[in-house]
Amino acid sequence: MNKKIILLISLMFLLVTTFNLAEEQKKEILYWTCGMHPSVRISPEAYKNGSTKCPICKMDLIPVYKGGKKKESEEISIDLSELEQKLAGVQIAEAKYLPLYHTIRTVGKIDYDERHIQIISAWIPGRIEKLYASYTGVEVKKGAPLVKIYSPKLITAQQEYLLALESNHKIKNSPIIEISESVSDLVESAKRKLLLLGLTEKQIKELERTKKIRTYVKIYSPQSGIVIEKYVYEGKYVKEGEPLYKIADLKKLWIWADVYEFEVPWIKMGQVAKIKSVAFPKENFSAKVNFIEPYLNEKTRTIKVRFELDNRDLKLKPGMYVDVIIKSYLSGTSHSYYTCPMHPEIIKDKPGNCPICGMELELKSGNLVLAIPKTALLDLGPRKIVYVKKDKNTFVQKEVEIGSEGEVEINGKTQRFFQVIKGLQEGDKVVVNANFLIDSQTQLSGEASGAYGGALEADNKPSTTHKHK
Repeated sequence: MNKKIILLISLMFLLVTTFNLAEEQKKEILYWTCGMHPSVRISPEAYKNGSTKCPICKMDLIPVYKGGKKKESEEISIDLSELEQKLAGVQIAEAKYLPLYHTIRTVGKIDYDERHIQIISAWIPGRIEKLYASYTGVEVKKGAPLVKIYSPKLITAQQEYLLALESNHKIKNSPIIEISESVSDLVESAKRKLLLLGLTEKQIKELERTKKIRTYVKIYSPQSGIVIEKYVYEGKYVKEGEPLYKIADLKKLWIWADVYEFEVPWIKMGQVAKIKSVAFPKENFSAKVNFIEPYLNEKTRTIKVRFELDNRDLKLKPGMYVDVIIKSYLSGTSHSYYTCPMHPEIIKDKPGNCPICGMELELKSGNLVLAIPKTALLDLGPRKIVYVKKDKNTFVQKEVEIGSEGEVEINGKTQRFFQVIKGLQEGDKVVVNANFLIDSQTQLSGEASGAYGGALEADNKPSTTHKHK
């Protein structure tokens, strides 16, 4: 049974080979070329006279037949049957407008927001009688007492104020206006001194009413926050202006991150970044760019970017390392469009339902750019080409001008696209798989795109066959 199957397969193979040979004999040979050096073109007459080897690598030459390709105007095209497309694995995608973005991923370090740090200093010289905020790390509220200071200077200032009040009371009805005004100025001067020494308006009014001199003064916190540094202890004598505490409001923090030189154009003031922390892996935080350093670190080739972080729940702490993810959208045509929240690749000009999941499309506005999948592009250095499916069996080569590379989420996966500036229109069907095979076929058929070194050599030699300009 096995021998019969083997015999049958051998017979079929022989018939196919004979048929192909007969078909090739019917075709007219244009010239002979080398599979490694398509610039080599030997005429049929020279091949018959013995030039059967490549003059460069000495490989056997292969024939290039007339037909199987088509030239329209300046376009290079090739015909592939449905079977040939299937065997080559040809896949097609449409050029369409998408909201492409570039993702920057870096590591940042959380720091204090300098605008929300205050140094609490002694207003008067004296001895620390009591510390209300007695250790580093204690949380204080705005207006809460921090320390109580005994100060002889404060006692003297209160006595001066009471004497000024008494003098003003005695001569306020004096017929000499100059004396009355002078005493009033003295009262105001003594009151200002008390305010500068740390007494409040309420305390000064109480002093006026009770005539009882305070021997201690309390210093109150000007903001809510955490005591991050404590410089004094009870019983210590302090000078005027000597720092007592450093208080930071941790509800507002900064994040400093390094961004590489080539990513600098993608960073803009006001951009919102997603923040991820290993301490809270299931939570997403957000921060906004509020400063970009104006100079580059020449050693690391990076710049410092600062982000402002809202930390109302106090989960994140200064000193933590976090992942910073920035999505910067490519600038393009700004207009309103309808898209599916589950499938952002669906872009429509009118409301309706998503053709994939059936959800109602949402109205959005933003920048859209004409884009093709990254795999559709053949990068030849100065030239960029794609193959466009013109009809059922014809593929046309197109030279395009490409912008930035970007990303978009399609079916829950991030896919990479190129922005197309020139050369294609929306709806053009480009080859995204097997385009290298198609290009190699045009190479061997004499209509090479220039993807191989040999074709570049051909451009520098005179030839009667068509070459790209």
